[in-house]
Amino acid sequence: MKTIIQILILTIIIFVVITLVTMKIETPFDGNDTYGFPFTFHIKWSGMCFECPENPTETYYGYLFIDFVIAFLISIGIWKLLSNLKNKKS
Repeated sequence: MKTIIQILILTIIIFVVITLVTMKIETPFDGNDTYGFPFTFHIKWSGMCFECPENPTETYYGYLFIDFVIAFLISIGIWKLLSNLKNKKS
């Protein structure tokens, strides 16, 4: 149980770091703010636009789930790598 909690915490940390590193904030320059890697799961439209959408923000929950699953797989890989390194030292 302790391992699962640690992997979930590592998943959340990896997800947040990847999202913060890859986000694009272009609002001050009449652009769109985008969040998510490798799939953009949140878009905020701003500035001047032609045929603007009714809702200035849009969230794609399927892409959010896929991004979270990718972060989970990365965290499992890191966890196994660290476990193997720890076992080799012992």
